[in-house]
Amino acid sequence: MIYLMTGDAALGADALARFTRDEAALIASVDDSISEVLGWQPDHLIGKPSTDFIHPEDQPSAIAAWFAMLSAPGEPRVWRGRYRAADGTWKWVETVNVNRLDDAAAPFVFSTMTRIAVDQVSAEEELRARTQLLSRLSDALPVGLFQIDADRKITFTNDQLYTITGCPPSATVRAQLATVATEDLPLLEDVLSAVLANQPADDVELRLQLLEDGDVRSREVERVCVLTMRPLTGSTGDVSGAIGCLSDVTERVQLRRELEVRASVDPLTACLNRATTLELLDETLAQQARLGAPTAIMFVDLDEFKQVNDGLGHAAGDRVLEIAARRMGSILRDGDHAGRIGGDEFLVICPNVETRAVGLNIGRRLARTLTTDIAIGDNTVELRASIGVAWTDELVDADTFVAHADMAMYEAKANHASDAVLYAPGTDRGHHMAAPTLLAKPAG
Repeated sequence: MIYLMTGDAALGADALARFTRDEAALIASVDDSISEVLGWQPDHLIGKPSTDFIHPEDQPSAIAAWFAMLSAPGEPRVWRGRYRAADGTWKWVETVNVNRLDDAAAPFVFSTMTRIAVDQVSAEEELRARTQLLSRLSDALPVGLFQIDADRKITFTNDQLYTITGCPPSATVRAQLATVATEDLPLLEDVLSAVLANQPADDVELRLQLLEDGDVRSREVERVCVLTMRPLTGSTGDVSGAIGCLSDVTERVQLRRELEVRASVDPLTACLNRATTLELLDETLAQQARLGAPTAIMFVDLDEFKQVNDGLGHAAGDRVLEIAARRMGSILRDGDHAGRIGGDEFLVICPNVETRAVGLNIGRRLARTLTTDIAIGDNTVELRASIGVAWTDELVDADTFVAHADMAMYEAKANHASDAVLYAPGTDRGHHMAAPTLLAKPAG
């Protein structure tokens, strides 16, 4: 039920109007007592939405109360605000609504409307003024605000929340945050459970999946937000609900990611830079130690690269490096990474390589893709590479592992074959192997 009130002392204190509305809040029936409360005849109201008669400033609270009532069938719900009377004045009324829409025989929302005494109107006006101030202050904030009760039902929101979440006003917090990415729903659930157990939650990052421009035909875009929540307690100390603050940090996160990429990627070749490559190798070997997954690396050195720089200039050399990096990336498996560790030197890290033969096969595929002629202006450059392969299924430190691949690369360079050579354990040299019969996985 919803109670509406007027502050007109000329109306009888016991005046009570009864009416019904459908799910869309259209007035379906009104008894004659409405004329005592607001001065309207019933036929002036039937078929019209309630919002046609509610003061514009009171409509947000009325809508919120309506949705709260719809989510709680059979429970009386109270709202107070101003209704337009037949003489054009605004009257304070109190309404009680009961949701009976699940009644198959006669689904409707039953309402009663009554007035309050004149001395109560000033208190309502003061409360309304305070509520309006808080509402407008919250709407001026660049963050989304919402309040929930202990049953996770929405009791307050500001307009910015709808803009951030892309969701219309909803009765429950889960519906209001319906655009949270599926993968982040468990995290949201943990936050709600914690805050309703009287534990604050700070700076929880959530991803939202929204349709661009709100059009169902548009592509889906990701928005990154930070959620902070605080519990609300009653006079007994029990948690009565919580208040949440949702900030859109998409631009900040994108900037952070861009800075992370710039800090980890070689700007010319788009490969990992030296520091990131060696850090990744340490992580890969540490993972190997935990999981027992063999690792292979390839030390790649472009042949005769100095002559390109000296003869055709550094711009031509840069072009060769770009093409070499792109060709390497095209044949690497998912999970493999190429890093530039020197002027014309690259290190390829390949986790989960089953055998030495598979590692050598990956190296030979790299050698083949780096054997081509490149047209640079009016000149043709022969792209060739010497590649040293190291493989291990045992604990080894990164420096030693790279040194093994480096030795094998020099062996390949000494053979002038633009091929891959596998490091031979127990020696200081690499060695060729017969073409392996176990092939590497297809390039990712």
